[in-house]
This record gives sequence, C-alpha cells and structure tokens, in this order.
Amino acid sequence: MPMRSPSKTVEELSARVETLTLEIKQLLAAEGIRTTIMNYTLAHDRGQSDMVADLFTEDAKLEISGYGERLDTTLQGRASIREMYRALNSKHGGPPPFKHVVTNNRIDIDGNEAIAITYLDWGGAPTDQGPGGGLYHERLKLCSDGRWRFSHKRIVCTSSQTVDAAIAAQI
Repeated sequence: MPMRSPSKTVEELSARVETLTLEIKQLLAAEGIRTTIMNYTLAHDRGQSDMVADLFTEDAKLEISGYGERLDTTLQGRASIREMYRALNSKHGGPPPFKHVVTNNRIDIDGNEAIAITYLDWGGAPTDQGPGGGLYHERLKLCSDGRWRFSHKRIVCTSSQTVDAAIAAQI
C-alpha cells in the first residue's frame, strides 16, 4: 500500500478543518436564530414587552396580516413595537393568555442575515385552504453584540391562504 505524502495529508486536514469550521459557524447561527424565535414566543406569552422589543433591531419592521382590522398592523422601529406589546399586555391586565406553539422551522442563512419561516399553531378556524393558524416570516440580522435580532417580522394568518401566498411578499 503506497504511503501518502505528509504534505498531502496536511492539505487534506487543513481543508477538512476549514469545512468543519464553516459548518460549525452555520450551526451556531441557526441555533442563535432559533433561540431568538423561541425567546420571542416565551417573552410574548409572559407579557415581557421590553424583552420582546429587545429581540428587534432599532429600525425593525413588524407586520401582522390576515387576522382582520382588530389585529392587522404595520409598525416601524423598536419603540413602536415595544408600545404595541405593552398595549396588548395592558389590555389583558397582565400577561396575555397566549401559549405559542411553533413548528416546522426553516432557516436560510446568508452571512450575517437570515430568512426564517416558522409555522404558528394556535388553533384558528379551519378553511378550504387548510387548518387554522399562521406563520412567522422573518428576516434576522446578526448584531454587533453577537445576538440575532429581527429586522423584519411578518406574522401572517394562513387559515384563509396557502403557505405560498403567505410567504410571497419579500421581507
């Protein structure tokens, strides 16, 4: 059996280390993004509007659509987002009665930005399009403090439209 030259082995190991380093970076990014999404659901369910707002960039955009006049809105900026969640909490006299269930999380990472699509199940009324519920369609950015934050979050009702229709808008 012929022996490999030491330089070939070092080159192969260097290439493998570089590949593994990139894979680890992607895995850490994906986990950081999932953590942001889960922190949002828990802070929202606990009525922690300041914690919710801190998960957004200063210039973030929040859109809620498909839920009707009472809920549909578009907000720009962390301060406006914080005020909306504070108002929601005060409307309920404390933490809102929500208990998020999120599933089917897909994340596409491109450097320091990512797009995430996460299904939101809250038992909405079923329609011809399928079971009730919604999804989060989000753009996140890696911030200078190492945390992933929402720069654009869309909360979209899917009880009366397909998933394709819900994610058709660019974020």
